[in-house]
This record gives sequence, structure tokens and C-alpha cells, in this order.
Amino acid sequence: MNDTRMKAMGLGESILLFGIPAAVFYLITRVLIPYFNRTYAIHPVLVWFVFGGLFLFVPLFVLSIFLFKRDNYDLNLKTFVARFRLTRLTKADWVWCLGGLIVTMVLTGTIMGVWRLLSYHLGINPLNTSAPFLHFDPLQGIDRLLLLVWVPFFFFNIVGEELLWRGYILPRQELAFGKYAWLINAIFWAVFHLCFGLDLMILLLPALFVLPYVVQRRKNTHIGVIIHALVNGPSFILISLGLVK
Repeated sequence: MNDTRMKAMGLGESILLFGIPAAVFYLITRVLIPYFNRTYAIHPVLVWFVFGGLFLFVPLFVLSIFLFKRDNYDLNLKTFVARFRLTRLTKADWVWCLGGLIVTMVLTGTIMGVWRLLSYHLGINPLNTSAPFLHFDPLQGIDRLLLLVWVPFFFFNIVGEELLWRGYILPRQELAFGKYAWLINAIFWAVFHLCFGLDLMILLLPALFVLPYVVQRRKNTHIGVIIHALVNGPSFILISLGLVK
């Protein structure tokens, strides 16, 4: 997209657009959610959906649209698709998408395997694979209806993040950092997830770096949406239903 309205985004604006959501994310997960879980008899999954969805992921989605309009784009489908690089996936895009997902899964599995070996032979603590703010037993009975609330939460989680990080920010970072824009994007995206704690961050590293790289190579935000969704979605469903721990 040859767009003269798109301006380069350097470190300062990148810090602002990643840093404020990261601070909000930390406040939600380390202050608000623990307080509500201690004070009220509300299922912790519902608390996460409400606070994470309404106070973070929906605002990220809205912020993407606001920034798009602020840059003087007409709010129509053709312009929106072009600016956010939501183009139709080609066969090559699908190959890169599948390859990125496989690399992410293999590297994540490798990290888990190596850590188990180190834990067994050196006595280091096993990796804690759950977020520190979200501990719950597998959903049973009527609690499984919470998965209906998860559907809109999941949409805004994935689409809200990818529209902002890869659709709006990454193309502008490419104008400032060129072929290394994906690396800058990945580092800031990792900062956004610091509230997850060190153990989970280690496991997330492959996804945090592979996804921006593939999206930049193919210039297609749909790839980020698909990989992000397939990394996040099935794992949460399996954990929620008690099929994996």
C-alpha cells in the first residue's frame, strides 16, 4: 500500500501505544482481578472476561478505529482493509501461516521439554504454565455456559490486539525500522505480556516473535489473527474443560 498518510512510528510512539495498554493490563491482572476474586463470590473466569474484555481488549479494538480515523482515512471497507492489511489470503500466505504455527508449537514444545530435563537433573522449579491471575478448576455443569461469554471476549482479544499491533502499528514501524520492524514489534508485544509472569513469558516467546515476523514477511494481518487465535483458543478450551492441565 503506497500511502502518503502513513507516518513512520519510532520508539517514542511505540512505547506510548504499547506501554499504556501494558500498564492497564498489569493493573487489571495484578490489582483489580485479585481484589474481586478475594472480595466477591464470582467465578474467576467471568471476572477475567469482564475486566480483560471491557477494560482492555474492547478498548484496543476501539483505539485502532480511532487512530485510523485520526489519520484522516475514510471509514469504508476498502480503505479499512487496505490500511490494516486485511487482504485475502493467498496459497503462499496459508503456507506461511501453517509454517509459523508449526514453528511456534515446536519451539514451545522444545522449551517445555528442555525445562523438564533441567528440572529433573538440576532440581530447578518446573515451569508454571498458568497465568498468575487466573486459577480455576475445570468448568463443570452450568459453569460451562461461561464459554458463551468467552466467544465475544475471544474475538476482541484476538482481533483487538492484531488490529492495533500488526494492522495499525507494524506498517508504521516498518517505515521507521525497515526489515527489523517485526523485532521491535515483538519486543514491545512481550512487554505487554509481562503481567503473565516469567514462567509463562518463557513459554510465550516463540509465539511473541514468530507471529510478527511472519506478518511482516507476508504483509497480511489475517495471518496474525489466525496464528494468534489458534495458539490461544484451543488451549483455553481444553484447559477449561479439564482435558489438559
